[in-house]
Amino acid sequence: MRCAAFQALVAGGLWLALLAETIAAPAQTVTLETPVAYGTHVPGLGTPARDLARLLRERSDGAIQLELKEPGDGTAPFEILDKVSDGKVDAGFSTAGYWAAKLPAASLFSGYPFGPTAKEYRDWFNRGHGRALYQEMYDQAKVKVHVIPCAFGGAEAGGWFVDEITSVDDLDGLRIRIFGLGARVMMRLGAVPVLLPGSQIGEAFSEGKIDAAEAYTPAVDRANSLQDSAKILYQPGWIQPATVFEFLINKDRWDSLGPERQSLIERTCGEMLQKTLSASTNLQAAALTAFANQDSVRILSLPDDVEEALREGWKQVAEEEGVRDYLFKEVLEDIEAFRSGGVDGENAANPKVRKAEEAIPPPPPPGDATPVGP
Repeated sequence: MRCAAFQALVAGGLWLALLAETIAAPAQTVTLETPVAYGTHVPGLGTPARDLARLLRERSDGAIQLELKEPGDGTAPFEILDKVSDGKVDAGFSTAGYWAAKLPAASLFSGYPFGPTAKEYRDWFNRGHGRALYQEMYDQAKVKVHVIPCAFGGAEAGGWFVDEITSVDDLDGLRIRIFGLGARVMMRLGAVPVLLPGSQIGEAFSEGKIDAAEAYTPAVDRANSLQDSAKILYQPGWIQPATVFEFLINKDRWDSLGPERQSLIERTCGEMLQKTLSASTNLQAAALTAFANQDSVRILSLPDDVEEALREGWKQVAEEEGVRDYLFKEVLEDIEAFRSGGVDGENAANPKVRKAEEAIPPPPPPGDATPVGP
């Protein structure tokens, strides 16, 4: 009797020990190979990816690791989306504007002429149809990714100029380094876009090959010493009033993570949006102050008639894009309706949008939480 009782006690103790060991065992580490669009040293544009990796590592006790790959380390920025979709890498940290040639609506999720501020984007993602439409864009294109808006990189500068712009006539024949939708707007006013890598802007100014340049945010422009090449900077930046970064995860890889890890990633990206919204504003303000006080840069606003002409040009470009791609039109109408006064009721009744929204977790509360590119 005693022997049996003793054996039962020992067996029970071993079972409890095994149970305690199982409970205490750390979660299996998940490592996500993650190429990034900008070097992680680039202020405001590259640093958010580094911060995301650190936060996920800390909050998961090491169970979620992002293996960040710098630009050129096996994946060029414009290759990120396809590689994530094909499963050649697990994830990517970029801005959707890189895929605009393939997915016209992508530019609307990264920042576009006279578009939303970072705060307006955040609210559209959290309270409007932004998240649903974002995912729908990739799903309709059969791109196998889960997308999460994950950080703001700041507003781009309004452009560096050799000479002051006093009227619309001054744009006629102006040679300006500029890309994308902004370039198409400028072309309507007679400007001549010049395609140059960011690293060649200073040399192009010194050799007289360009009269103006639209580049990056003020903080990055200052790091690249553009203040030594031109002394007139126009603000605010109408071409891209906000820069949105996305965290892309291969769809199968995302499904395999499970609800707990998925929730942690979603919450952390939500907190990154809030954190970088204020941090990027402060970073750009400091750069502008330094330009004016230390570098003798004249920071000017465009004349009213020039701004009005640019707005009209953008309206025409947007209409053309809407004819070419119906999703571009749908997304632009939705976000502009939201900016004008709230959620668009017509889209709220759209079953595709509603179904996509139901699959997205509710937004979390705010927490504490040399460039390679175009």
